[in-house]
Amino acid sequence: MSSSEARRPALHGLSALALLALLAGCTAGPLYGTTHVDPATGARSSGLTELRGRIGVSQAPTRTAQVFRNAVLYRLNGATPVTAPIYELRFTTAASDQVASVESGTGVPTASLYRMTVDYQLVRLADGVVIARGQRFAMAPYDRSVQLYASERAVIDARDQAGAAVAERVLAAVAPILQRESLNPAPGPAVVTPPVAKG
Repeated sequence: MSSSEARRPALHGLSALALLALLAGCTAGPLYGTTHVDPATGARSSGLTELRGRIGVSQAPTRTAQVFRNAVLYRLNGATPVTAPIYELRFTTAASDQVASVESGTGVPTASLYRMTVDYQLVRLADGVVIARGQRFAMAPYDRSVQLYASERAVIDARDQAGAAVAERVLAAVAPILQRESLNPAPGPAVVTPPVAKG
């Protein structure tokens, strides 16, 4: 039996596991997808469109965190720069590597799963209230190689894939909260009008 034949069952299992990981957590549509259709005109709109460019994302202290931040920031705001943010998504990331397949006879790892886990909080900046919090993760499979460059490139690609996938899951979780907030905004601080001096 060749080494490729020995690896095939393990890789099939790896593909199935990766597919389940990608499907898990898909609980909502695109952040700026259609949420309302006017019955009179048929016009489609989203209450979240006005939030584009108004949702900040906390800074990234590591390269792994930066991968997630770039992905989520683009999905939140596109090319629109963040100005006068109303909300801020604060997060921490953790990454791990799990061997998924080894070469028969040698025990040398041949395939792995890269896992990125994100803990997040969505903060309403007007009053500092955390309106959503949770944890999401994503996994991406990759082949391990004895060639250093190929192995490093595979890890980078898996990290990018996991970062993009977990960004989608975090946004799927916060989108309903943002939608509710856009329809029922929190009251702003009371404005006190000074008494008019009597002359």
